[in-house]
Amino acid sequence: MINLIQIYCCSALLFSALVNIDAQDFSNIVHIAWDNNSLLKAKNFQLESANFALQEAKAMYGPDIKFGTQYTLSEGGRRINFPVGDLLNPVYSTLNQVTQTNVFPQIANVNEQFLPNNFYDARFRISQSIYYPDLAINKKLKKETIQLKDIEIKAFKRQISRDVMTAWFQLETANKALGIYKAADTLLSEAKRSTQSLIRNGVALPSALSRIETQIAIISAQNSEAIANARNAERYLRFTLGIKEDMPLPQIGAFPDGPEILSITPGEREDILQIKQGIKIQGLAIQKENQFYKPRLGAQLDLGSQDFDFGFEPYALFGINLELNIYDSKKHKYRKEAANAEIMASTAQINHVSGQMELLVKVTKENLEAAIEQSNTFLTRKNATRKIYAEILRKYNEGSSGYLELIDAQSQVTQVELQHLIAQNNAWLKWVEYIYATASFPIE
Repeated sequence: MINLIQIYCCSALLFSALVNIDAQDFSNIVHIAWDNNSLLKAKNFQLESANFALQEAKAMYGPDIKFGTQYTLSEGGRRINFPVGDLLNPVYSTLNQVTQTNVFPQIANVNEQFLPNNFYDARFRISQSIYYPDLAINKKLKKETIQLKDIEIKAFKRQISRDVMTAWFQLETANKALGIYKAADTLLSEAKRSTQSLIRNGVALPSALSRIETQIAIISAQNSEAIANARNAERYLRFTLGIKEDMPLPQIGAFPDGPEILSITPGEREDILQIKQGIKIQGLAIQKENQFYKPRLGAQLDLGSQDFDFGFEPYALFGINLELNIYDSKKHKYRKEAANAEIMASTAQINHVSGQMELLVKVTKENLEAAIEQSNTFLTRKNATRKIYAEILRKYNEGSSGYLELIDAQSQVTQVELQHLIAQNNAWLKWVEYIYATASFPIE
């Protein structure tokens, strides 16, 4: 006969480690999840876009060079009549008579249309900002936007790390449940062999064997459900890790017996950092409105050629642009007051969220302590039910105990094992929530 204590010790080996998992032990699988998560990749592309927007803001200090050309054909429209011939021809005739020459020719009156016909204008235009306060504000805004995107990515990474650890413990629990059902089936099979021997010796009735076989069928059905739970838990873990079903799952080492409460100094949660970053961005909006009355100064240089009938007549045109806001019906004032109100609202929200985070840390720590204590209470109960079953099995083999007592003792052992497993899983899940609440998992 297989030694009863050895059977349960083999089952208990799944929980035999006495050291505590540190958050760093999950770095391997968490990094895999970070690398494979599609939403995180999208957020990284958004961060990359914000970086390019910053480069654009810096480039706005440099000059712009554009090439433009215009060619026109026209017919009709307004015309200008200038009787230059009527005015000058008599004078020219008199001068010719006086000088007895034809030096001064006769000229025709001018009848010119306003719209240029067969005319082109081609030019290079160079624009350079000299003093634009908005450019500096815009560059600062892009920098703060990058910081905000980075904080959003860190917050999402922390959420992924929590999901990965939760999925890992759920899979470990499901696999350990299979081990418990396997141990229970082993015990019942041994009891079945003992009962068959007792029936052959005329000590036990066939009904005892039927009852044990029924219990084996019940355990088999429960094991089938546990197999389905394990498969679903593995699918969820693969989903969080972004690993296909034909690929092996990564390993992180032995699974400890239970978590311990560590002395953790809570870090600053990304929820609060996002609000603070929003305050900085609103502050930049106020700075922009404070510069409403400051001038905007720029320069422009055109280098080109224009002429009729595709002639070449080069020109250069330089100009200074000055823009100064005088009055806008107090619109900039209202925008400034709105930004101030947003800052006040965000400041009040920080106080509220900070209180929430402090409360969450205390609650999760309290829940973790309670879950650990509850899990530890099963150790004594497990040892007691094992001893009771071993004693009843011995008496049953001797014929001094009934099969109902044996089945009841076996059921108690299995139920206590499963309850302990559930309590352990609950303790680990509370540990994950405590790690998440304290922001202690390192985020790159």
